[in-house]
Amino acid sequence: FSLRHYWKRWHRQSVTRLILGSVLGIVLASLILKDISDVHLKKVIGGTACLFAVLEFLRPYWQPLLGNSGESTDTALQFKRWQGLLAGMFAGAFSTLAHMGGLVVVMYLLPQRLSNTAFVATTTATYFSLNLIKIPFYYQLDLFSFEILVEAIALLPFIGLVVLTGISLNNRVSERLFSKIVLFFLFATGIHLLLG
Repeated sequence: FSLRHYWKRWHRQSVTRLILGSVLGIVLASLILKDISDVHLKKVIGGTACLFAVLEFLRPYWQPLLGNSGESTDTALQFKRWQGLLAGMFAGAFSTLAHMGGLVVVMYLLPQRLSNTAFVATTTATYFSLNLIKIPFYYQLDLFSFEILVEAIALLPFIGLVVLTGISLNNRVSERLFSKIVLFFLFATGIHLLLG
C-alpha cells in the first residue's frame, strides 16, 4: 500500500546504501539465527534506540559544545557511503534476528533531516526490500507456516487503514513536529524492548 503511494519519492542514495548493506547483514544473521538469544539482542537494540533518541533530542544543547556554534542544530548530517552500508548491514541483521531493523533505519535517516515524504518513502522502500530479501533465507530455515500466511492476510485491511491514516497525517504535520513524533516513538520502542 505505502510503496505505491510513495513510489520513487524516496532518498535514492540512502535506499541504495541501506539495501546493499542489508544483504550482508541478512546473510550473516541467517547463519546464526538459531544460535542466538533474541532477548539480549532486543535489550541492546532498545538501549541503543533510547540513547540515540535522547542525544538527538538534546542536539541543540550539545552540538555547540563541539565547536559548531555557527551551525544550525537543524542542519542535516551527511553520512559517508561506508556509514550507510554499515547501517544497512545492522538493519538487515537486526531485522532477521529480532524484526527490529526499522530502528536502525530510523536512526540513520533522522539526522539527515529529510522531508516528511522522503523520510516515509525511504523507510517504506527499505522495509519492503528488507522483507523481500529475507524470504528465501526464512524459507530455507523453515520459518514459514500456513498459520502465518493466514494471519498476514487477515491483517491486510488494517494495514491499508493505517497507511491511509499515516498519509493523511504526513501531509498535515510540520517537519519539526514530525521528527519529534518519530523520536518519541523510537524512545518508547526502546524502553519497551529494555523492559520486555
